[in-house]
Amino acid sequence: MQIGTCKSKPGKLTNGELPLCKYKNLYLKIPIFIAEGEAPGKTIFISAGTHGDEVNGIEILYHFMYALNLHKLVGTIIFLPLTNPWGFKENSRYIPFDNRDLNRSFDKKGSSISYKIADSLMKNVIEKCDFGIDLHDGRTNVLLPHPRIFKKDESEFMRELSHVFGTEIILEREGESGMLAVESFKRYKIPVLTIEVGGAKVIRNDFRNQAVGGLKNILIYTNMLNGILSLPVKQFILEQREGYISPTKGILYLEVKLGDAVKKNQVIARIHNPISNKKFIVRSRNPGVVFSIRREAIINKKESILSILHFKISKRKELIPVQAKMLINRTKPEEIITRPTIILDNILSLLGLSYKFIDESLRASFEKIDEYFSLRKSKH
Repeated sequence: MQIGTCKSKPGKLTNGELPLCKYKNLYLKIPIFIAEGEAPGKTIFISAGTHGDEVNGIEILYHFMYALNLHKLVGTIIFLPLTNPWGFKENSRYIPFDNRDLNRSFDKKGSSISYKIADSLMKNVIEKCDFGIDLHDGRTNVLLPHPRIFKKDESEFMRELSHVFGTEIILEREGESGMLAVESFKRYKIPVLTIEVGGAKVIRNDFRNQAVGGLKNILIYTNMLNGILSLPVKQFILEQREGYISPTKGILYLEVKLGDAVKKNQVIARIHNPISNKKFIVRSRNPGVVFSIRREAIINKKESILSILHFKISKRKELIPVQAKMLINRTKPEEIITRPTIILDNILSLLGLSYKFIDESLRASFEKIDEYFSLRKSKH
């Protein structure tokens, strides 16, 4: 396989440049790597840096790529570590030549440079693949690692990949026109899984390592590597984040950290408006676990402070996730290694509950993982 100046070799990691289009008599190029296994198999891509101010995906991609044992790889992986190097240079989300969002440009036609870059990526890379993984982060807010799927997605395979990535949270939302993950399936029926990890231009090694393990899980599940899946005992599919919005412009003082368990009515943030000298207190509406959190101390009115995975206690003393489905992993032990669920550990500890209670009270209340996903070797 050759893409741009990068030509693959069995058992090797090769690199080069991929020219995308011309701008003012110059070819715009991005770096490209191809890892080809010694045995033939699927061809996939992993991309990062679509938004120039998101650094976590770039870091995850490089760590995964250099840790990959090519002698055990079956098939080929195309790595695109920085699809918006021009935005990266300017610390900007957008393509600076037309100030457009590349991840909203994959369905557009016309002379705009972002549209040409997106179309070239589709034709030179995405069209050649069986599926892809697109890495992002939370920009101003730091997010717990999670994959994102679409409510109207037609690809059950992508839902399976979101599960086997192995994070405790999967976010389900409406896809937007122009997104790579939306348009690749529309145009080619090629599923692309979006992964969100961290944010606010901060690298967290624990999040990076978790994401690298999730990418390995996906290769194992799709028969590109031998191994055993590592999954949490329970996972949550969120329909949306329960966000807390600032009522004013001011200085933000957070009272909680990412991943903390909080009680109902607990103070989670304080805001001081130095212009009016007014102070505001923000409290948790329900018990839960902090899912995302803002890093910047200055906040504007209506900007996000943080979001929480909420729970409530029913009249029957059941612990129920709000705006989420809980999936209980019941896969055969020889197929996976299960690990504790940190989110449940935190909330159960806060409320004085136990796993025995949660298992008994929720067994009949939630969809089981074997009813929602078929953890079989994929036919794709």
